[in-house]
Amino acid sequence: MKQQSSSTKNLLERRRFLKILTAGAALGIPAGWGCSSDSDMVVPDPVIPGSLPLTPAQTEGPFYPIPTIEQQMFNDTDLTRKLLTDELTQGQLIIIEGTVMDRSERPLNNSIVEIWQASTAGLYNHPADSANDPALDQAFQFWGRALTGEDGTYMFTTVIPGEYDGRAARHIHFRVDSPGYNRLSTQSYFSSFGARNAADVLYNGLTSSQQQLLTVEFEESASEPWRGTFNIVLAEA
Repeated sequence: MKQQSSSTKNLLERRRFLKILTAGAALGIPAGWGCSSDSDMVVPDPVIPGSLPLTPAQTEGPFYPIPTIEQQMFNDTDLTRKLLTDELTQGQLIIIEGTVMDRSERPLNNSIVEIWQASTAGLYNHPADSANDPALDQAFQFWGRALTGEDGTYMFTTVIPGEYDGRAARHIHFRVDSPGYNRLSTQSYFSSFGARNAADVLYNGLTSSQQQLLTVEFEESASEPWRGTFNIVLAEA
């Protein structure tokens, strides 16, 4: 197979970038929130009889924790504190769990599930977040990683993220990698904040069926962490 010259590669990449940027502007997506490299646009999933709908893709946003992600000492599934001896972070505790599967509902083991989110104060642990104050939310982990077992399940303990300028909806970012399947970057939302979801530009870019797939209903408790299920369906590569 012929190899593309570096100039040809650069031209193709530039055209791809301009395509993504133009699409984002048409949807009213704020700068820096262009669609992820894995999906130019969020489009309705073609219906295949007898199969599950794919989990809709959404932008990774500007705050995926690169380049510090591999340098973080704490990357487990409990974002509420860094050490068991530490105090809990501020905010409403939640447990979000689910199964990574394919269209035929087969659980996918050895899938890497990553989440990252704002703290209760609406801050990301990222240098691009101009509102970030290192003195705040020091107990919060901000990012976690899980590996699914034979049953394809994952679980994270975290808090409800705060709102911040530019996004109305509270949300948690997900990135999922599974052998033999396309990488998925997406976001989950909270049914408890329906009015704020309706005011969010990215949430409104989804069809109603896509919104349902990404909106999690949590069991709310006064004494225990709220608990919600977010199942993830991947497309074969």
